[in-house]
Formats: sequence, C-alpha cells, structure tokens
Amino acid sequence: LKIWQQNLNTSLTAQESLLNSPEISQWDILAIQEPHINFLRNTRANHHWHVLYPTHHLTHPQQRSRAVTLVRSQLDTNTWKQIPFPSSDVVIIQLTGTYGNCTIFNIYNDGEKQETL
Repeated sequence: LKIWQQNLNTSLTAQESLLNSPEISQWDILAIQEPHINFLRNTRANHHWHVLYPTHHLTHPQQRSRAVTLVRSQLDTNTWKQIPFPSSDVVIIQLTGTYGNCTIFNIYNDGEKQETL
C-alpha cells in the first residue's frame, strides 16, 4: 500500500499536475489537503480514482472541504470503506484484509486552531 500526501493550496494547476504525473500510477491512495474545489463543490479527479469527501461535504455547504482522499479504482471496493467523521477537514478510510484493519486519517490542520484535533 502506497500513500501520497500533499497540500495543493487550492491550486487547480497543482492538482492537475499531480493527477497527470506518470509517477502517480504507483500510488494507491492520495491524501490531499486544500484541494481545488470548483463552483459546483466538486474536486478534480479522473477515472483512475474514487473521490472521498469529508462526511459533512454535502450536508454543510457553508463549510469548505479542506481534505479529500482519492482511492485508486483498482483497489477492490469490498476491501475499504469511509468512516463518518463530523468535520469538513477530515476524511477517514479503513482498509480490511488478511492483515486486519488499517485506518487512514487525512486531516487538514491550519496550525492555528485545535478544533479538528
């Protein structure tokens, strides 16, 4: 399992560069902080990825989602699930396999507040 983590500073250019990089095909999960979010409240991805937004993304539109996790579409969807969490800054996924459970927390923390933690 290979995980790539990056803060994109809401840049569409940075996000498209990441998604189109030949090296990104080696990674299974992309943990992105401050992704580009368009006027429809969607981020940018392609058919190689399942996009996981924070649990509050649709129910709290006044809060900007500052964390997004992309899961490679080649990973069997029966081996992972999103865990609900009441924040627009956190995405949690849990993978299950012969190794047991592996929980991955993608957290945006602005460094000035302790609200997320």
